[in-house]
Amino acid sequence: MSENVLFNPGQAISSTFDFNEAYVSAQIYRKKNNKPLLVVQEKDGKLYCVFDKSAAQENSTDSKQYRVIKHLD
Repeated sequence: MSENVLFNPGQAISSTFDFNEAYVSAQIYRKKNNKPLLVVQEKDGKLYCVFDKSAAQENSTDSKQYRVIKHLD
């Protein structure tokens, strides 16, 4: 079962079409800032994004739905 979250796309730390690039970016950011992150994928299955976990939104017109791929706590 997949987990879906809402984020404002403008708050992405990184975005790419390659999961490995997104994961490496998340690891680097995590090491520097020590914040929990999520690697997520757009609903259409194309773009991977990295977000700060605390930036998740409940219901907002500016937000977009993503599927969680990896947690970095």
